Amino acid sequence: MIRKTPRSGWTVKRIFLALALLVPVVIYGASRVLIPAGPVGFAVLGDHADEVRAELGITQTLPAAITIVLLNRWDSLPYLPDFAAICGADCGKGSAGQISVTEMRYRRTRKTVFIHMPDFGGFDAGRACIIARVAQEFQGVRVTQALPCAPDVARRSLWQLPAGLGRI
Repeated sequence: MIRKTPRSGWTVKRIFLALALLVPVVIYGASRVLIPAGPVGFAVLGDHADEVRAELGITQTLPAAITIVLLNRWDSLPYLPDFAAICGADCGKGSAGQISVTEMRYRRTRKTVFIHMPDFGGFDAGRACIIARVAQEFQGVRVTQALPCAPDVARRSLWQLPAGLGRI
């Protein structure tokens, strides 16, 4: 009886499968090398932004990885159309006094924080607490601990998924 010879380990089908799996790995590796890193700066915009920047000792850099938008009224948000689109229906009357929207993008994650100053008693009365919350947001993309100042002011955190997949 003639023994059947074993099949070769690398058939044409397996070679194409290996190449198909290798292509995404090569594309990912090239993108890590060729695409520059995302923004790393900070920006403070809106009402009393100059005072907050001076108090924190930061300089404005654009594009910014973390942007703080200080508002005296939610009604002024439609005059900032880019930020109104980021905040969407989450900002407005009756919502949280501090809303943090993190837009997840490949190597370019951006965080935009909206602070409604009248919820803190206005800028003059709540100056220390507003600056403490802004400093806390600058420390990282994800804030896990609550500050003891203004515990009644809610902080809402939202994650915007990439490619228009919605929010978490």
